[in-house]
Amino acid sequence: MQLDLDNLSRAEWKRGWPVVLGAMICSGFGIPLFYFVFSLFVLPITKEFGVTRGEISSAQALLVVGALVAPLIGRIFDRCGFAIVFGTCTSIIIAAHVAMATVIDSFYAFAIMTFVYGAAGVGCGPLAFTRPINAWFSHSRGLALGIAALGLALTTLIVAPLLAGLIETQGWRAGFWALAGLTGIVCLPLTVFLMKDAPPEGIAGPATAAQTPSDDRSFLQDRDFLLMVVAMICMAIPGAGLVSQISPLVQEEGMSARAAALGVSAYAIGQVLGRIIAGWFLDRARPQLVGFIFTLVPAIGFIVLAAAVPPWWLVVIAVGLVGVQQGAEIDLFAYFTARRFGMARYGTIYGWIIAAGWAGNAAGIVTFGSLHDAQGNYVLAEAIAAALLAVGAVLIAMVRLNAPSHTPLVHPPVP
Repeated sequence: MQLDLDNLSRAEWKRGWPVVLGAMICSGFGIPLFYFVFSLFVLPITKEFGVTRGEISSAQALLVVGALVAPLIGRIFDRCGFAIVFGTCTSIIIAAHVAMATVIDSFYAFAIMTFVYGAAGVGCGPLAFTRPINAWFSHSRGLALGIAALGLALTTLIVAPLLAGLIETQGWRAGFWALAGLTGIVCLPLTVFLMKDAPPEGIAGPATAAQTPSDDRSFLQDRDFLLMVVAMICMAIPGAGLVSQISPLVQEEGMSARAAALGVSAYAIGQVLGRIIAGWFLDRARPQLVGFIFTLVPAIGFIVLAAAVPPWWLVVIAVGLVGVQQGAEIDLFAYFTARRFGMARYGTIYGWIIAAGWAGNAAGIVTFGSLHDAQGNYVLAEAIAAALLAVGAVLIAMVRLNAPSHTPLVHPPVP
C-alpha cells in the first residue's frame, strides 16, 4: 500500500512540477514579495512625507479594505480560471509600483495606492497560486504547497539585502522601480506560462465531485470554517505586525539600516524551514497536530523580542522563529480548506479565509505602529502577539478534517 502511494506521489510530481515551479515564481517575484519587504520603505517614506510610524501603519491598514474583495475574487477564480484573473491583477500591481516610483508625492496618495495593493494583490497572491496546486496534487499536496510558497522565502532572503542597499543609495522610489521590473519581467509571463488550472483528467484524482450550487453559503455557518477564520486572524495579527516593522524594530536594537536587512533575511529563512517541514509533515502526520506545533512554538520568538535588550544575534533568531509560523501558515490553511471543503468552491471559501487574514493583518499593522507611538517600544505589542499565537494554535488543532480521498470532497458532513 505504501509503495502504491509512493508511486502515485511520484506520478503527481512528474506531471505537476511545472505548476509548482510557476507557483514558486508567483510567490517569489509578485505581490507577496512586496508585502514582505515593505518594512524597508517605512523609515524613508515617513521621513519624506513627515508622518509617524503609527500614521504610516494606519495607511497600510487600508490593505484590508481592498482585501475585502477576496471572496469575490475567489469566486471569479472558480468561474473563470487562473490565467485571466491572475494576469489582470498582476498588471494592476505593476502599474501601482510604477506610480509609486514616479507620481506619488503625498501621504494621502500613498494611502490610496495602499488600497490598490490590497484589492489587486488578492488576485495574485496565495489565493491564486494555491488553487492549481491543490488541483494537481493529492498525495503530496502538503509538500507541494510548501515548495510552491518557498519562492517567496528564497527571493526575500536574496532580494531584501539588495533592495535595502538600493533604497539607501538611490532612494525609496528606486526600490519601487526594482519591484516593478521583477513583477513585470519575471513573475507575470513565467507564472501564466507554467501554471494550469487542473490536469487533463480533472481535479486531483480520477473523479470529480458534484458541484455545489454557486449560491450555497452554508459554509459560512460551518464550525470548522469559523475555527479557521478566527485562527487565521490570531496568526495574522502577530505576523503582519512584525513584517510591517522588522526593519525599524531591529534598528532599535542598535543595528544599521543595511544590517537591519538581516532581520528580513532571518524571517525568510524561517519561512523556508516552516514551509518545507510543515508541508512534509502535513502529508505524513496528523494535520491538526502539525498546525498546533508550528503555531505555538514561534510564540517563543515574540517572548524573546519582548525581553529587555536581547543581543542582536538573538533578535535575528527570534525573528526567524516567527518566520517559521508565517511560512507554515499558507500551507496550513490552503491544505485545510482543500481537505475539509474540496475544490469545487475552493476559491470562494479560501477567499473568505484570506479576507479574515487581511483583517488580522490590518489589526497587526495598526497595533504594532500605534503601540510603538504610545509606549516608545514594541514590548507590549510583542507580548500580545505571543498570546494570540497560543490561542491560534489551540483553534487550528480543533478543526475537523475529512478522511483523505482520491476524489475531491465538496462539503460533506464530518462524523
